[in-house]
Amino acid sequence: MSYKNNRSPHSGIDETYWNGLDNTAKLFPSITTTRSPNVFRLCAVLFDEVDPAALQTALEKALAIMPAFALKLNRGLFWYYFDVNNERPIVTMEHTYPCAPIYRAGERGFLFRVTYYHKRINLEMYHALADGMGAVSFMRVLVYCYFNVISGSEVPEEDIRRESDEAARDFGEDSFVINSEECSSESGTKAVREPEAYRLGGFQYDGTRLGVTSAYIPTSALLELAREQGATLSEYVTALLIFSVFNTSYRRSLGKRPITISLPVNLRGMFASNTLRNFFGHMNVGVLPERGASFEDILAAVKERFSKCLTREYFERQIASHVKIERIPGVKFVPIWLKNLIMRGFYKSSEKRHTLTFSNLGKITLPPVIADRVERFEAYIGGSETHVKKTSLCSYGDSLTLSFSSTVDDNSLEQFLLSYLSRKGVPITVSSNETAPPPKKVKPKLSKEEKLRAKTDKKTEKADKKATKKANKAEKKAIKKAKKEKK
Repeated sequence: MSYKNNRSPHSGIDETYWNGLDNTAKLFPSITTTRSPNVFRLCAVLFDEVDPAALQTALEKALAIMPAFALKLNRGLFWYYFDVNNERPIVTMEHTYPCAPIYRAGERGFLFRVTYYHKRINLEMYHALADGMGAVSFMRVLVYCYFNVISGSEVPEEDIRRESDEAARDFGEDSFVINSEECSSESGTKAVREPEAYRLGGFQYDGTRLGVTSAYIPTSALLELAREQGATLSEYVTALLIFSVFNTSYRRSLGKRPITISLPVNLRGMFASNTLRNFFGHMNVGVLPERGASFEDILAAVKERFSKCLTREYFERQIASHVKIERIPGVKFVPIWLKNLIMRGFYKSSEKRHTLTFSNLGKITLPPVIADRVERFEAYIGGSETHVKKTSLCSYGDSLTLSFSSTVDDNSLEQFLLSYLSRKGVPITVSSNETAPPPKKVKPKLSKEEKLRAKTDKKTEKADKKATKKANKAEKKAIKKAKKEKK
């Protein structure tokens, strides 16, 4: 394959292209660590085994169509910025835990990863590059390109380009800044400082191990339960998460803080935007349950909070307050290391305000020509140092996947929630990965003679060290004395 000299191999952007990070993305490089990688995963589960060679070709095609993702992250003196990544991304078989770190300071690789395992295509993305909806757009094109490679003219390439054209034009747009012009930080009711929330605990896995549990549920069955209570799907699942925490660890610890669920909210429909970058707000839904509170009591409180927060005015104030910080005179000239320290401090403070995160990606669709070749989609949120559990939901046709990501060995919350749904008559299939603890170091058994020899060797070693130390001390003393006599 040949390319023009002035173009990136991922056609559509010039090799001289560079761009700043959007308002939300600026936070992620400063708070990213090995245990908080800020990575999320989308999976497309096919009916047939994945062809690795076809997936590799499909990824290269997808990047040519949507070059917004063919970028690398650089650190400047005052800010981070994106520029073109001319390397070739390599598709590999999955061999790590889900949502393993992608961005590491000093490295300049791609900000996404594509792997496969049997019938599953995995797209993992660093949050500074895009949010969930941006990743869904890229995943749709990737899956379309895959079937184009497999089936040729049955899945025309022209249709792929037509689908991605509108979104691809806005890949460099910072929708926060653009929409902030019409937003006021005084919009709606005045923001109230939220109290610190109840925190989940448990024995933490080591390293980057992440336990994931997925529940496969008929979309219609869960929607019916929500409608019976006069609630939306997000309201129902949020209330169910709070109810599950209340009946497990919260009750055991006699918690006196509210159980608060943080929900990312896609702002593209509320504000005119087709950006592939981050464009989401968040709202915290907290309930301080009374002793003996029922699910209906909690759901009523959740619905009330949703009605107050899920408004344009609420998010106008949020956008305006975030962009306002950027526009403080002199902020742009503050060195990046100092900005990182300040942002970490603000982030740690905000993290105390919620118990866990719940992200609803909603309904994912594919064009009719390939729709019957995909069984379902799944979504997972990566681990965090401050929050041990995260939950996500997405649906495809009548197949809904409710996923739990966990960095601890306590899965009582998941068990309670799924048991509750099962008692309500909802058919559920559950799967999870293995997170076995690392093997314990076993000391070899020694005979009496070996034990005695080891003890003698230890004593000898200790005596030798003592003698050496004493000799060194005497030598230094002698040198010091000789120098004095010389003078």
